Amino acid sequence: MTFLSARRLVAACAVSAAAVAALAAPGAASATTDLGTQCSGSNIEGLGSTFQAPAQFIWTGLKGGKGFNVSTNALACNGTFGSTGKPTVTYSQTEPNKGSGACAKDFGIGQAPTTNLYPFCGTDEAPNPTAKAEVESHAAAGVATETLETIPVLQGSLAIIVHLPAGCKATSAIASGTKTVKLGRLVFDNTTVDGIYTGAIKTWAEAVAAQGVNHGNDTLTCTIPAEANDTIHPVVRADKSGTTHIFKEYLAQVDTSTILMEEFNEPQGKGQPCKKVLPPESKSWAEVGEGCENQRWPEAAAKIRPVETGNPGVVHTVASTESSIGYADLAVARELESFSKKGLGGENKLGSETKVGEQNVRFWAEIQDSEPGKTPVTYADPATNKDIEKAAQSNCGGTVYAAKPGEKFPPKSTRETWFAVKAEVTQKKYNICGLTYDLAVRQYDYFLSPLGVTEEQSKNDATTVENYLKWVLNAKVEGGGAEIKNHDYEKVTGTVLEEAEDGVEEIRNKENSPRL
Repeated sequence: MTFLSARRLVAACAVSAAAVAALAAPGAASATTDLGTQCSGSNIEGLGSTFQAPAQFIWTGLKGGKGFNVSTNALACNGTFGSTGKPTVTYSQTEPNKGSGACAKDFGIGQAPTTNLYPFCGTDEAPNPTAKAEVESHAAAGVATETLETIPVLQGSLAIIVHLPAGCKATSAIASGTKTVKLGRLVFDNTTVDGIYTGAIKTWAEAVAAQGVNHGNDTLTCTIPAEANDTIHPVVRADKSGTTHIFKEYLAQVDTSTILMEEFNEPQGKGQPCKKVLPPESKSWAEVGEGCENQRWPEAAAKIRPVETGNPGVVHTVASTESSIGYADLAVARELESFSKKGLGGENKLGSETKVGEQNVRFWAEIQDSEPGKTPVTYADPATNKDIEKAAQSNCGGTVYAAKPGEKFPPKSTRETWFAVKAEVTQKKYNICGLTYDLAVRQYDYFLSPLGVTEEQSKNDATTVENYLKWVLNAKVEGGGAEIKNHDYEKVTGTVLEEAEDGVEEIRNKENSPRL
């Protein structure tokens, strides 16, 4: 089935009524492109983003549900691959295939591409103009311009996860309308999160005092008072990370000052090759959010880099390290139990965290969602159902995204750069949300033939990529957008969805595919 946005329908009015009917008819895409018929392609494997990995595991059927090869949705390819079966899709999270940095490498940013092995990949850091040009430089002669497709497939929230010092428990009292709600965990305003990661706030006592400037209701109760002065250890990703990119885009809106950044020499040899050592220098958060700088952090922060890559590495490290704080996507944070569970220092039941002994030792924090300077300061949770064990939705429904000043959101097509897109901190919503993308190309043969792939195989790969991404975006019964409900994400909607659907429609093997 072909998806037509309102914008495309207007453009289609310029062609004949017969052509419009053909475009709107089911199966028209296969009849008007050089792809194979639906579900006639090959087995394919993707890799990359750990932020979207739990969703990919649902979509590919690794974790149950109605995945691409089980769903009865008209766009799915249910069956087993073989002479009478259907192609399957998998998503690798083995080393070195984890993280948005692995996606960048796969499409030839900083090294030779490996798209012959992984014809699509996930990233939370959309390629900037330089990276996009590098990807497109790997194509053989004859390829169309603007051929990299950056397809937004999901939105999700980052959770700020905390493990207090030994002997300490937390509580907060926050305003909720006309009531005061007591939580068995801390809340953070935006400047406190920034201060912890710049190293300006070094201990839990300082963090609580910083919060007191705004509302005075955070409390840290420790069996030995000095423990509240234990150094806070921010846990950061060791590898090049789209999750880090989303987090730093948030911090860049909170703090525009320059900060002394550490010397950078690619920790543990992971991420995107920098090819040189970067000396300590003062830079803003915005200047260290992309490329190799993505792995660089303020010198003053007592940070920890996990040995394990990806968001699971951050969650596992915070869980095992007292007096630490980290950031990870909600789906991974909840799945890996980054908070004290019921009966183990966690909540007894929703809304009753105030009982003695029920304050949390490990939790994710609520984050300021009120505009700077406004009182009372209000807070939002990354999850729609707070910090309980059952998965729900990320609290990003209705999030307002924007590009950098002077640029319109969303970009007019998925062939443009989406790297500057971010959630606005000033909105009355949980504001550490982000879009996550799958990368594909308009003309697969021109990218795969230099890597030794035959035209027939590239056609098969392109067919399955197009089939799979079209199903992923579909929100009808047993479509990818429906299957992801209550798995700690939010589907893409509105104009962003329209752009994504249009981008998938442009996927071909060799044929040029100008936007309708």
